Amino acid sequence: MLALLCVLACPAAAPGSPAGAGPPVASRSPAVPAAAILPARPASVVADGVTDDATASNNQVKVIRDLSGALVVAYAANVEGVPQVILARSRDGGKEWTPVGQASSGAVPSRLPAIGVDSTGRLHVVWTRYDDGVGKIYYRAWQGSWAAPQERISPLPAYAGFPALAVDAAGQPHVVWYGIREAAVPPPTRHGAIYEIFYTGFDGLVWAPPQLISPGLPDSVNPSLAGDRTGRLHATWYQFDGHWYQVRYAQRGAVWEEPETVLATRFDAFNPDLAIGPRGQVVLAWEHHDGSSSVIQATRRISGRWDDAVDLSDGPSQARHPSVSVAPSGIVYVVWDSDDGQISVREFTSQWEPPIRLTGDGGNTYPSVAASPRGADVVWTHTAQGRSSVRYLRLGPGGTSPAARFSRRAAALGVAAALLAMMGLALLASRRRRRRRG
Repeated sequence: MLALLCVLACPAAAPGSPAGAGPPVASRSPAVPAAAILPARPASVVADGVTDDATASNNQVKVIRDLSGALVVAYAANVEGVPQVILARSRDGGKEWTPVGQASSGAVPSRLPAIGVDSTGRLHVVWTRYDDGVGKIYYRAWQGSWAAPQERISPLPAYAGFPALAVDAAGQPHVVWYGIREAAVPPPTRHGAIYEIFYTGFDGLVWAPPQLISPGLPDSVNPSLAGDRTGRLHATWYQFDGHWYQVRYAQRGAVWEEPETVLATRFDAFNPDLAIGPRGQVVLAWEHHDGSSSVIQATRRISGRWDDAVDLSDGPSQARHPSVSVAPSGIVYVVWDSDDGQISVREFTSQWEPPIRLTGDGGNTYPSVAASPRGADVVWTHTAQGRSSVRYLRLGPGGTSPAARFSRRAAALGVAAALLAMMGLALLASRRRRRRRG
């Protein structure tokens, strides 16, 4: 009976990690438990009337906390019928939101924003603006007001899109994107694509000429970028190797180093995202495609080597668009959407916790997560009845869902208490029988 009580009242280790396990994503999970429903307060609405891809894409940071702790979100919204990049702020933990400013302008669409903040509190924003129908990368900075007009930082006339942003300790922005070199010749790849990954950085005076950082077949897409405390940049993207799309990774100290393939397989890997832990650990998540299935996988780079991949999602729904963030404590959060229209999250502390479903209605896509000492902040695009909005949810510190975890633990303790009561009643009845016999 005592063993049964322990089973009911004691938390169990998550699949793929023994109790008290060390580093995350160290081994492949044999199975993924079914997602629980988050019994927390409803998500708040950041903005209505947004585009149906307002928080795309997963390779970009969409939500940050500024120096005061206020939340700031970057998204795309329809302004007089034209998609524009908007910033919104919440000073009360995400309950109420007010627009901060409109980064983009003009009669052409602007989408796919990424946001960062420097040590002075200045906000940096990059996005894709479709000049003459062809994507270009634009940049702008905000510190109480816009510091300058929107500025194109990618060259004419070739396509550039899906920018990712990192801000270094000196407050200077660094940007990567995928684009096309002028007069590039389509290679014999699966799509005949000519996309490559480019990098530029600002030195306080000018933007550096764009640099190609994805050697090999020119079919490289959707880069993600992050910086660590030493100033080193880390980038990831997916690239065709002649047979499959593989996740690629590169880092930059003084110069960009040769990229490497992350856990090469005979399956396609799409849409990677990465984050840097407090001790410089690189945590990476992506879509693993096997036939018609799509599973979110994750790994971590330790001492120059990648751990075996771990499956974070499972089930009949196809999981896509992972976003990853690491708190100063080292807690890892990974969120993703599925083709059933819902958002899920998993957290690693000393083990991978079971997945938690964050949504339950409408169509929910393109989640973005930002971890902090206060927990994690999640935003995504919600669409129902032909209208879209940006939504926000706070996850508490030290647990993906304090409410869910408390509810599970309370239920277990309730059962244990009931069993103890039953044991007490049985013991009392036994004593009464003995007295009658005596």
